[in-house]
Amino acid sequence: MKLELQTTILMLLIFALSLIGSLLFTLGTVNYYSLLSSTTGVKVSYFPPYLELLYIVASILVFTGIVLLLIKFHLTQIITVFFVFVSFLVLLEFFDILLSPLLNVVGTNVILISLAASILLTLYYFRYADNMGRNVVNVMIFITIGAIVSLALGPIPALILIGVIGIYDYIAVFVTKHMITLAKGLTQGSFLAGITLAAKKRVRRMALLGGGDIVFPAIFINAVALGYPTIVTASVFAAAVLGLSLILFFGKKGKAYPAMAVIAPLQILAFATCLLVRII
Repeated sequence: MKLELQTTILMLLIFALSLIGSLLFTLGTVNYYSLLSSTTGVKVSYFPPYLELLYIVASILVFTGIVLLLIKFHLTQIITVFFVFVSFLVLLEFFDILLSPLLNVVGTNVILISLAASILLTLYYFRYADNMGRNVVNVMIFITIGAIVSLALGPIPALILIGVIGIYDYIAVFVTKHMITLAKGLTQGSFLAGITLAAKKRVRRMALLGGGDIVFPAIFINAVALGYPTIVTASVFAAAVLGLSLILFFGKKGKAYPAMAVIAPLQILAFATCLLVRII
């Protein structure tokens, strides 16, 4: 995946800022709802964490299978409708969480403003946005999903999740190769495939960072932040950035790589090392 230096640095910057944004979003959500309920934490799922983990993995597999079938039979209209709906719901949650602390103070109706903002931004995304505009909205969506899922799981289920995703990503890219088909199909429809950047010297070449490559590392970082010291959170964050850096700087030109297959082991190693140091 070797890219121009400027494109590589920009991709790493977007990746790092997305992880930090998701972390801040998670901490802000916990603090706000904890103040409202006078208790510690916030409940975003009615299922136990490990059942939620099973549900997430199963949903990913089912979703992937359905979308691949739709791409194969050129039923992109159905994919479009689905992603419009999902984008709207996630953006609604984004604005609701973001605006609630401010607007509740002044007595403004948060639901109506969040609803209006979500509708307008969804319309902009699918109708008018250029590549950079879609990148910005994608980041908003990714940090929201990362925050919500991390609150539902907790540290150990999140660790298991990224481990499973790391193995799955390797198989999906190098063995079955269906992840490449999926990414191409979604990117052609300008959906939530991820962050795309054009190399300036080769306008037709695009660098693509999948949405899952942002969401899953963020889930683990957020979950760790809620249960462990700052140094542990900083370590798993640095491991994620290091993992993507290795791919961007040392990957071969024009070749697709399973980012989570590199990021997940490094994050798990960083987490385990921190725990081992604490025990010693």
